[in-house]
Amino acid sequence: MVTAASAQGSAKLQGKDFIFIAIFGLLLFIVFFVFAMVLGMNANTFWFTHAIGAIPGGIVWMYLAARVPKPGATAIMSIIVAIVGLLLGMLWTGPAGIVVGGALAEIVMAAGKRSKVAVIAAFAVWTLCFWLGQESMVFLAGGSYVDMVVQSGMSREYGETLVGFMQSPLIVVAGVLCVIGPIIGGILGSKVFSKHFARIAA
Repeated sequence: MVTAASAQGSAKLQGKDFIFIAIFGLLLFIVFFVFAMVLGMNANTFWFTHAIGAIPGGIVWMYLAARVPKPGATAIMSIIVAIVGLLLGMLWTGPAGIVVGGALAEIVMAAGKRSKVAVIAAFAVWTLCFWLGQESMVFLAGGSYVDMVVQSGMSREYGETLVGFMQSPLIVVAGVLCVIGPIIGGILGSKVFSKHFARIAA
């Protein structure tokens, strides 16, 4: 899939590429946003948003990687996702993690010559950076984090539960799943792409 398209990887981005990048960047954000809304109903499941959202998100990621197999596409997509997140009220560390993840994903894909394995690994790196970015605010804000949660419209109990989860062994499980989820999503996306999108991306 991606290997066949990788011959185009050195080509410069064109106008139509930016359109695809923007569309699928927004689509990827929507996927994670929907899961954040659903899993965010319970503070104990919120930190699993990225791992679970990455499973369907892998379809979007793999399609974009095949449709625009060019350097810079993932970095630009990440900037778009980060900006949308900021505009919708996401705390700045989350978007920062997305941008850093996009840069690292570019490095991983370039090192792996944009093979399918490299693209999937890049998605795992991106997702983990996104997750680390969001959770890092808990440490940076310290005792004021709960107040920030309350100001965003949630209850103090909700904020305290988020912090408590971060201090429990389950946070390690959530982190590991942030690698496993994207791998599953990338494999799923590869299979879906091969069956339904091959002629579109040709």
